[in-house]
Amino acid sequence: MRNILAIDLATKTGWCRGRIGELPEFGSINFGWGETKARAASSSDDVFASAMEWMTELLDPLPDILILESMLPPEAMKNKTSRQVRDRLAGLHGIIRGVARRKGVGEITEAAVGDVRAHFTGMRGMKRDEAKRSVIDRCQGLGWDVANDNEADACALWSYACALIDPVTALSVVPLFNRKLRVISTWPVK
Repeated sequence: MRNILAIDLATKTGWCRGRIGELPEFGSINFGWGETKARAASSSDDVFASAMEWMTELLDPLPDILILESMLPPEAMKNKTSRQVRDRLAGLHGIIRGVARRKGVGEITEAAVGDVRAHFTGMRGMKRDEAKRSVIDRCQGLGWDVANDNEADACALWSYACALIDPVTALSVVPLFNRKLRVISTWPVK
């Protein structure tokens, strides 16, 4: 089965990796900390350098597929974020894609956050905070002990990628097919 690496990319990044049909491993990193971890990085250049180093290490072993959460269109965050934040995110996308290609990742792709959430939670139009909580809850329901919403979003993205390649895996996150059933009685009753 194919090995997928999913990344929910930002200054605080979540990642999830694993083979289709197996339990994934996941984690998160904050690129906004300096080398000593005692002070916040003062520039985008520091963040980019941290991201490049981290990605180089994360690509061992090399995944077959890298999937990133797509950037939102500029108008989606109008008056909600700064140009500096948007430029930093675009820079991070370029770095992660470039390192992956340079190291030999065969397929690099993206997925829209709405598509991922619709797959993972069954709902597309929730507000940001409600959607983040729903994704975390879904991860925990699957037994994935995520530490934060970055890890949860990466896990959802990984699940989405698995489902695109092997649609049967999509059933494993649907609550109807995922839950453990309690047997009340058996047939025939004696």
